[in-house]
Amino acid sequence: MILLLCLALIMQTGPSPAELGGSAIQLLLSGDAGAAGPILQELYSRMPRNGRIGYNLAASAFMTGSYQVADSVLSELSPDGLDEDTLSTAQDLTALALAISNNDYAGVESAVERLRASVSDGNSPSCEITGLEAGLNWLEHHDPPEEQQDSQDQQENQDRQDDQDRQDDQDRQDDQDRQDDQDRQDDQDQQDDQDQQDDRDRQQVQPPPSVEEMTPEQARAILDLVEENQQPEDSLGTGKAGTPAGPEW
Repeated sequence: MILLLCLALIMQTGPSPAELGGSAIQLLLSGDAGAAGPILQELYSRMPRNGRIGYNLAASAFMTGSYQVADSVLSELSPDGLDEDTLSTAQDLTALALAISNNDYAGVESAVERLRASVSDGNSPSCEITGLEAGLNWLEHHDPPEEQQDSQDQQENQDRQDDQDRQDDQDRQDDQDRQDDQDRQDDQDQQDDQDQQDDRDRQQVQPPPSVEEMTPEQARAILDLVEENQQPEDSLGTGKAGTPAGPEW
């Protein structure tokens, strides 16, 4: 009787959580995620704060195509007991798989951008690179929803219009600059013409040379002219001295 009770107690107690977890891991490694899932689900319900069990449960769900379950479990996990980069990578890849399975174009774009940022540091695991390539390939072969396409078309049209407006503004500014340059050149040409005309006018109306500027020949000519005009008149007439004149009657 006592032996039967001991056997019943052992049967009710069953394997320990560590043993169950070990068997689940072995099933995952062998590719039997379907069998590992219920075991991990049971363990996770008992120890919801155990990040490693939650991570393994999400892995088993991912491997069986239950991306919604995997995404839900991963969103509840904290990095306690897990490498933060590992958890982030699992979340991004699961979000990508879920978006692809739902034909969620925006979701795929979002996951691709997160993976692109992760890969840019050059230290990403190969699974991130593979996931990024898969996401980009999916986007290349799928059109965005009509509303999103319309929004993209509107944005592209707006960008083109903005570019055209900037070009028009630049063209107008260039035209104005050329006109300003032409106006300045015209003003300069007019001033040059006026200066040349003033120079010609000054050359045409020259004051008589000063004494200092006279040549000896000029000075002698002026003296001769003065002497000629100042000769005394003859007593018999109004003629100049030495000039015959008749008597006054």
